Amino acid sequence: MAKRHSSLVPLSHDHHHGLALALRLRQGDKALLNDGWTHDRKEQARRVQKFYDDELRRHFKAEEDVVFPAMLHHVPQSSAMIEILIQQHREIERLVGEIRRIHDARLELNLVALGELLEKHIRIEERDVFETFQSQVPLDVVERVGEGVKRIYRHG
Repeated sequence: MAKRHSSLVPLSHDHHHGLALALRLRQGDKALLNDGWTHDRKEQARRVQKFYDDELRRHFKAEEDVVFPAMLHHVPQSSAMIEILIQQHREIERLVGEIRRIHDARLELNLVALGELLEKHIRIEERDVFETFQSQVPLDVVERVGEGVKRIYRHG
């Protein structure tokens, strides 16, 4: 994987955090607890909600308002992939919403499903979208996108 352009670094940092969360959600009771993680699924649900509120909400906004439009304009053949990623954003939001509301056996299933979808989603963005973005979008546009991402991260 190539080094990330500075315009994408905030998004890649979120991806790193998201992958760590996804791994722990998927591991369930097998997750290591040496980093402050817990096996308590209700506490995991609370942490998922906090992660969504603190990071994912603005992350999705930055991608959908700034990164994806630039990709669609400069790499039109990426439209099917971008459409899938936006659908995954909505599915992640749906799962987080369910996790907020449920407190029965479905919580376990939804946490694992969220972990699986989050990992799949992040890997597509890092390996495909960001690599294509860096190699095919003109540098001046990449830098303007970076300014837009920073603005969203400052102001939500």
